[in-house]
Amino acid sequence: MQSQPYSYDRKYSTRYTFISKGKKGVIVKIVEFTPTSVKNVLNLGFGDLLSDGSVDDTANSNNGDIIKVLATVISIVEDFTAEYPDIKIVFAGSTVRRTELYHRILKMYYTGFKKEFIITALKDDGNESYSEVLFEPGSNNKYVAFFIKRK
Repeated sequence: MQSQPYSYDRKYSTRYTFISKGKKGVIVKIVEFTPTSVKNVLNLGFGDLLSDGSVDDTANSNNGDIIKVLATVISIVEDFTAEYPDIKIVFAGSTVRRTELYHRILKMYYTGFKKEFIITALKDDGNESYSEVLFEPGSNNKYVAFFIKRK
C-alpha cells in the first residue's frame, strides 16, 4: 500500500497490537491469527480492543486513518508469514460490505501482492456451494473469503 504503517507490537506469537490515531482519538487495534479446523490454515482476525480485553471485529471506528490501518494489517501479515511461510491465512469481513472492501483492496494492490503471495478466494457458486479459486482481480466473481500464502 502507499501509506506508511503504524508501528506495532507482537504480544504473543500470533497476536499483534497497534494504535490507530485519528479524529476520534487513540484506538487500540488487534490483529490475531487463530487456528482453523484445517491444518496450517489460520484465520486472520482484526478489530478494536475493548476495555474487557475482548476484540470487537464489527466496530466501525471511523477514525479517518483506514489506509494507514490497512497498511499496518498488511505489514503484520508480511511479518507473520515471513516467520511462518508454510501457513495459509484466511480472512473475510465481519459483514458483506467489509468483505467487498477487502476485495477492492486486493484488486487495487494485486500487482504488488502477487509478487510475494499466492492469493486465492472462496467463490460463491450458488446454492450454498463454494470453491477455492485463484483470485482474479478483473473478474466479477462473488468472493466470500480470501486466502493468502507466501510463495
